[in-house]
Parts: sequence; structure tokens; C-alpha cells
Amino acid sequence: MHVFINGACPWLNPHLRKFILDHVPDAIFYNSFEDFPDGPLEESFQYLDGWEIGGNFAILNNSQNGLINAYPSSDALARKDYLARVVDFWRAKRPESKLPDHVPLTVRLSLDYAEYVDESLTAADDLSLLYSLEQNESREPKDREWWILKPALIDCGAGIRIFSTVEELASNLELAEYEYTDDEEEEDGKEEGGEGGEKEKNDVSLSLPGLSGLDLLVTGLGLGDKKVQGGGKGDHKRVQYVFKKDGRIPSAQMREFVAQQYIVRIPPVEGKKWHVRAYVLAMGRLKVYVFRELLALLACEDYQPPWENPSLRSSLTNTALQDEDEFVSNESMRDFWSDAVPEKLLGDGWKKSVWEQICKVTAELFKAAAHTMADKFNTVDKSFELFAADFMVDVEGRVWLLEVNETPAFYNHDKAGELALRLMESVVFAAMEHMGKTRSGDEKLEAVKNRFVQVLDETKSLPKSQITEINCS
Repeated sequence: MHVFINGACPWLNPHLRKFILDHVPDAIFYNSFEDFPDGPLEESFQYLDGWEIGGNFAILNNSQNGLINAYPSSDALARKDYLARVVDFWRAKRPESKLPDHVPLTVRLSLDYAEYVDESLTAADDLSLLYSLEQNESREPKDREWWILKPALIDCGAGIRIFSTVEELASNLELAEYEYTDDEEEEDGKEEGGEGGEKEKNDVSLSLPGLSGLDLLVTGLGLGDKKVQGGGKGDHKRVQYVFKKDGRIPSAQMREFVAQQYIVRIPPVEGKKWHVRAYVLAMGRLKVYVFRELLALLACEDYQPPWENPSLRSSLTNTALQDEDEFVSNESMRDFWSDAVPEKLLGDGWKKSVWEQICKVTAELFKAAAHTMADKFNTVDKSFELFAADFMVDVEGRVWLLEVNETPAFYNHDKAGELALRLMESVVFAAMEHMGKTRSGDEKLEAVKNRFVQVLDETKSLPKSQITEINCS
């Protein structure tokens, strides 16, 4: 078997090679993509940085038994606006579905300048946001419905704002009157944070994979499949956004946003807001697994409700808003099942309930994406993909899906590093099993396999894929 390993987190690559050798001792490893032999191959396996995949699909096309860690497109899950559309389509197709009960009300928005925000709100597919903001005008801040604005194509907490009125929304968007000289644009490299004036980490280059141990910043150019259009996912130029010194986001550049109802009533852990991160493996066409070990990710400042005008570092749980030494010292990444997330937080049995809800919501979501947006979720037998799904838990113990991330970052320290190694060992097992290459009869490897729980099998329900070759040119 011919193997090329070049993942987004370099510290994991030697471990991935070892895990593969546990199943295929005679595997041939290549240090460079250019070293791969030309012509047909009997077997190949590739594990790559999701943003550096391009010509690698050609190797897959030439392999009789091949596997690569990326679907041609998974935009239906990873793009926040498409994810909202999946939920809407599924609600219409399956009115009895419980999936919408676990996704905050989400409105897709196309925004440009602050002066035109009224037009954008009235042009939205769903007028719920407009009505809510208008009704909020006559309410006290603590009695309002609060919303959170998220750019559809960017992760890492960049560009996120919290608002409750049309005026507040407009105050976060760039003004049409802005005209910059080159010197002024250079000065605006750093973004001022939200209401509290904290700085978000947008002065870093979006082209740095792994971002020195922080979550990978993912941007896109708009239409089309991110991974294969124009020669592959890695061939896109990643957009460099210039954030304004007054806290306004470059909305005219970003354009596509979602506004989600903000979940206010949450049970803090040691005074801090938190969310659950679940790792989800989608294999072939289509089996879906959830990793049993969950992470709890904490904000770095004590939680305050939005009407108290907190900083984003209080309201957002994304670790990209914290320096690595900061989230290590604050223990911002914790084992969800441990005492570091107290059982008494919501009463006996609440963790088991959260786990069961996560499994059900994940299964329903991936099924919905595969059946309603197959053009944006291309499940093919020679591909698999690892996602990080983020869930909020409210004071009632209900799980809310926030977003799904491609190419999640992994941290080489303490419990998070140990979890990453166990996760990747199980991912390799599942991949080798899919290729028919696992070593049988080993109790240790069976334990590795059982770290995943299968929550969905659509291999017999989905029609045969019409994708016979992935064009990378």
C-alpha cells in the first residue's frame, strides 16, 4: 500500500504512520507527493491538510483500492449558511424530525454596508430576525431576544458579534463612506473586539495551517465546491480580510453571514461559558461515527449575559481567542466525562443525556445533508472525513448544535494531546477497516475500534454515486 501523510497538525504525522504500520507492516511511505509512482496503483492511502488537497485526488482516481481524508465537497456541513439550509430543507422534507429542535433559529443574511442593513434584513428568506429586532426596540435589554452574527465562511471566532437591535447590527458593519489609503489599510491589520473592546486574533495570516496550535482559519471564495473547483481545495487563494480599528467587520468583503438566536441561559463551569466538542467521522457513502471521548471548551473570562456588554472573550468559547499558554493555564480544554465538568452541574445523569442527544442529532444532521444537499456533500466510497461538531448545553440540559468544523486542530499538550492520539488511532483503524486492511483477532485493536460509536449507516439508502472520477484540473 502506497501512503502519503501530510496532515494539518505536523506533530501527529509520525503517530499516523505508526498506526498504519500496526495494520499494514509493508506499507510504503512517501515524503513528497511528487514521489508517488505514475500510473495505476493497487492500493493508496492519503491523510492530508484539508486545505492542501488538489492533485492528490488524481492518485485516488488511479488507485484500485484507495482512500483519502476529504470528500470532494462537505460545504453542506462546514459552511454555516449551507448548514442552516440543510436544516430548513430537512424540516420541510421530514416535519416530524427533531433536528430543528436542537439547532438555534438561524437566518441567512447577505450583508454589505451598514447603511443598507434594512434592505438586507427585508431581503432575507426568513423575516423572523427583522421582526425580533423591531420588537426588541421597546423592550428592556434583559428582556430581549439576543442574536449572534457569524460570517458563513470563517472559523476561529473572527467577525462574530452579538446584537439585539437593527442599530446594534449596523454598528458592527463597515460603512460605505470608508476609503482607505495604503498606509491606513496597513494600520488596520488588527481587529478590535466586540462590545468589550477586546482584540480578536485577526492580525495573523490566514495561510498558516494549524495557526501555531490554534484552530485552522478557513475562508472561501464563495460559490462552488471548495476542494475541487479550479484545481483543488489547496489551489484557492485564501482571502485576507482587513478589520476596522473601530470594531467594524469587513462585511462588504465577507458578504455571506448567518444570524443565530443567542443561547443566554447556560450553566457556567467555574463561572465560565463552555461548549462540548464532539469528533465525528464520516466514512465512504455513508457511515457516521461519534468518538466516545468529548471535550469541554471554556471561555477565558467569566460569563456575563449580553445585556451587561461583556467582551467577546466572555461570550465565545473558541480557543482561538486565547493564547496557547492562556488556555493551558486556565484549563480551557477539559475532559467532558471527568470531574472537571461537575456531575452536579445539571443533576444526576445529565452527561449521559447530553451524549445520547449528540449522537441522535449528529446522525440526523449527516443524513439530512446527504439526502437534501448531495451537491454540497459529495459522499464517495474512496473518501472519508473527520469533523469537529460543537454543541451548547442550556440550563435544561438540551443540546444545541452550533457549527461543524472541517480540518479541526489538535493540541499537543496534556489531556487534549492524549485524546488526539487515541482519536487518530481509531480513525486509522476505521479507515483500514474500510479498505479491508485491518489486522483481526487483536484485542487491543478491538478496543481501539470501540472508541467510536456508529450512529448512521446510509450505504443502502443512498442511491449509487454518479461520481466516478474527481477532476482536479
